Amino acid sequence: MVGLIVALAAAIASSGCVAAPFLAPAAMNAGGDLVKAGTVRLGGATFRTFSLPLTDVRQAARKTLESLGFPEPEEKTAEDRVVLYAYSADRTVRIDLQPITPAMTQMRVFVRKKTLAKDLATASELLAQTELRLAPVLERQAHRRISDRRSR
Repeated sequence: MVGLIVALAAAIASSGCVAAPFLAPAAMNAGGDLVKAGTVRLGGATFRTFSLPLTDVRQAARKTLESLGFPEPEEKTAEDRVVLYAYSADRTVRIDLQPITPAMTQMRVFVRKKTLAKDLATASELLAQTELRLAPVLERQAHRRISDRRSR
C-alpha cells in the first residue's frame, strides 16, 4: 500500500508524460476520486457500459444484489429498459439497464440513503461486483472474437 502511495505521489509530482503510465488504469473524476477506466460518475449515478446483451447484465445484477444480502429486487420494464429496485435497512438501490444495441448494455446504479443523500461508494461497489460476475462471460466473448479473426 505504501508503495502504491509513493508511486502515485511521484507520478503526480512528475510531468504529465511521466505520470501517464501510473495513472492509465484509473482516472480522476470531478470529485477527485480515482475511478476505474470505463466507469463514469454523473449526477449521483455510476455508469458502465458492457459489451453484452441486456439479459446477461440483468441476470448478473440480480445475482450480485442477492449475493450481497439484498432481498429479491422489484423489477419494472419501460419500453426496452429494465429497472431493478432493491432495499436495505437504510438504502434504496436503483439499477437502470438500457440496451444500446442487441450486444451492448448500459448499467446505471443510483443509491440513496434514507436521508436522501447519495451513496456513490455503494453504487460503485455494486457496479464493480456486477462487473466481476460478468468477467468470465466477457473473457469468453473476447476469446471468441480473437478466434473469429484468426479464422478469416
